[in-house]
Amino acid sequence: MMKTTLSALAIAVAATVTQAHEAPIDEHTQLIPIPAYSLPYGEASAKASLQAATAFLASFPEEELQNVVFEQDSAKRAQWSNLPAGIVKRVGVSIGELSDEQRGLLFEFLSSSLGAEGYESVMEVMAAEAFLSTDDRAARLQWAPENYWISFYGTPSADAPWGWQYGGHHLGLNLSIENNTVESMSPSFVGTEPAIFTYNGVDYLSVRDMHLAGYAVFRSLDENQQTAAAVDAIPDDVLTGPGQDGVVPDVIGMNVSDMTDVQRALLLSAIREWVDIQPQENAEPRMAEIISQLDQTTFAWSGSDQVNSPTYMRIQGPTLIIELLSTGGNVGNSAQGQGHYHTMYRNPTDEYGAK
Repeated sequence: MMKTTLSALAIAVAATVTQAHEAPIDEHTQLIPIPAYSLPYGEASAKASLQAATAFLASFPEEELQNVVFEQDSAKRAQWSNLPAGIVKRVGVSIGELSDEQRGLLFEFLSSSLGAEGYESVMEVMAAEAFLSTDDRAARLQWAPENYWISFYGTPSADAPWGWQYGGHHLGLNLSIENNTVESMSPSFVGTEPAIFTYNGVDYLSVRDMHLAGYAVFRSLDENQQTAAAVDAIPDDVLTGPGQDGVVPDVIGMNVSDMTDVQRALLLSAIREWVDIQPQENAEPRMAEIISQLDQTTFAWSGSDQVNSPTYMRIQGPTLIIELLSTGGNVGNSAQGQGHYHTMYRNPTDEYGAK
């Protein structure tokens, strides 16, 4: 089933905005840019994540933890979305509900739980949301950087499996931890609108590295390979996004087994744009697994390298689905044709840490 298209978004807003969760907006401190990447508990890892999670959760009164920590196998875990806060109710606690101290602890947690690339992705998505916050549709859609939510599944522990989820508009990160090691980051969504923008004097390029890495693979192909990789029709949205747990699309594109060594290296660089969101303790073994399955992997592409032209990429293997979609249009008038991206990363054999 396809997701809501840009043309249908206005209808969805009108139908659901009254049902959305309205988090308080607390503007008593600067939020964007978010704090710089820091490692208060050492290199990002499950152990550092546990320490940071413990500190963050200790800042809540006992009676409030029931709104932040849920059962490890709670159905709420699959209710994440990439849609704006004005459309979809979120689980957990929002940035807008946190004190200054708690916000600091939250960003220490994200730094301790993500690779530098992953934290940068969070920074860029939230900056794009701040950019949209002055748009004429912002009030209805609740575009605001305060509207990102954190939730935990299972009590953070060195001895039991647990996970966490962080997201809001154009972001949904799901990381799972077991035996005090990061075990999975599937499913995870990273998107943006716009992709190229300046906010408070800072220039941002959000998701562009992912797009250009995929385009570099396509450009390296010869004419016959490009024909084999061609996508017949660009979908309305990524096919494996929120609400599509368990969906494995039909295989399309060219076989990676038919690529040269140079082309395969470019493909692996593209895959790393997603895999390196997580700490290296899982990114490296994950890349080794993907490399071992490379001959069973396919690459599909349609489009160009232009920021606001319809483009679709899919990399698909036995334990990997990566999708990238450039919609070729904008929802916010202020985005000025500077890009609207949806991307998806899944390991269909290990969703939410449940192998």
